Amino acid sequence: MTEDKKNLEIATFRFGVIGDFVTGVKLSYGEKEKLIREKTGRSYQIPYTDRTTISRTTILEWILAYKDAGFKLNGLYPKTRKDKGNYRRLDSSVRFAIKNYKELQPDLTVPMIIKKLQQQKIIAIDEYINLTSVYRFLKQERVSSINSKAVDRLRFEAEYPNQIWQSDVMHGPQVNVDGISRKAYLCAIIDDHSRMITHAEFYPSESIENLKDCLQNAVKKRGLPQKFYVDNGSCYSAINLQQITALLGISLIHARPYTPQGKGKIERWFRNIRNNFLPLQLGVKSLSDLNEALNIWVDEYNSNVHSSTGMTPNARYRANLECVRPAPTQLSDYFRNIEFRRVRKDRTFQLRGIIYEAPSSLIDKKIEARYHKNATGKVEIFFNNQSFGFAEVVDVHVNARIGRAGIDVKIKEKDKFLESKTIPSGQLFGGGSKDEEI
Repeated sequence: MTEDKKNLEIATFRFGVIGDFVTGVKLSYGEKEKLIREKTGRSYQIPYTDRTTISRTTILEWILAYKDAGFKLNGLYPKTRKDKGNYRRLDSSVRFAIKNYKELQPDLTVPMIIKKLQQQKIIAIDEYINLTSVYRFLKQERVSSINSKAVDRLRFEAEYPNQIWQSDVMHGPQVNVDGISRKAYLCAIIDDHSRMITHAEFYPSESIENLKDCLQNAVKKRGLPQKFYVDNGSCYSAINLQQITALLGISLIHARPYTPQGKGKIERWFRNIRNNFLPLQLGVKSLSDLNEALNIWVDEYNSNVHSSTGMTPNARYRANLECVRPAPTQLSDYFRNIEFRRVRKDRTFQLRGIIYEAPSSLIDKKIEARYHKNATGKVEIFFNNQSFGFAEVVDVHVNARIGRAGIDVKIKEKDKFLESKTIPSGQLFGGGSKDEEI
């Protein structure tokens, strides 16, 4: 297309916008303003630009240009700057100084460069320099900033399955939970090497208990990871999660704040969920129905070829199963809450408002009390990594009836029994010795 034809097309469009104002029709001030507001509120297909709106100032400039040209169409032709390629108010000495400053100190911003020009008296203190002109000049001279603070983020991938698991939580849709409409939260864990989703589930809240449930299900199905790479959210920073992973021999690693790039694989999977799963669940109302649909979708995902690896997550995971450590027996015992208590002189301690008895050998000792949140009264006592069995709930009324002598006999018999049953925690949990691990 020739330049003349392009200019004519642009001028024709502009005339179509201002025609109501320049064709001899007399308009009152109010009518003119109303018409301008109407035109600025429209969307246009403006030739040779991506813009779709026209401002009030532009319309008035076109009207004035058309009148100044004697009401001829060429007055609406786009104006070509005579100084195009040059920089107004940037003489040769100023341009040289700007380029020199930027090359010597790449981190300098344009306002800082102008400040230096003023300090060195290359320009006057009150002299104005258009920032856009400086940016254009630096771009044309190909003098760009070098980001000396940039972090070298190399793309990485675990060498074998269960070397690294990534986990995060995504906000989900509103669902019905026990008759109440609540937001669902998707907790998911992905194997870095194979891209397999080891477990994913929607929960009614973003809590440590729900995260523990997700991790326990993943370990139960896929064995123990070496590293668990997580966010810095409150549930991931909970002391109980650190205790659980330490007991299982899992290294808990937190991503650096404000650096989501490290969790790129789980973030991309969440994007997949938003784009391809959630739009199909608009009619789903209950949390159980949402999770049922998710389980089917995850099975399909794990069975389809992944674009990055060229294999299905299932096949890539199973190609190196010799690297996978199996889950220990009695896995749920590893996911108990742990609280520390000091045993009193009367060999009791209090936990969650309940008073328990401990062996007399633990008087004045700081013990670990391990328990499941929903298992009231079932508390296992640990001291120096050894289990002393389950604590008994104190019945003060029974103790009052049998008297002090009876209590002493009861204590001695129980202590004798507990001490004969004291076993290392590893054997209690069926974890075996370190040499037995795969």
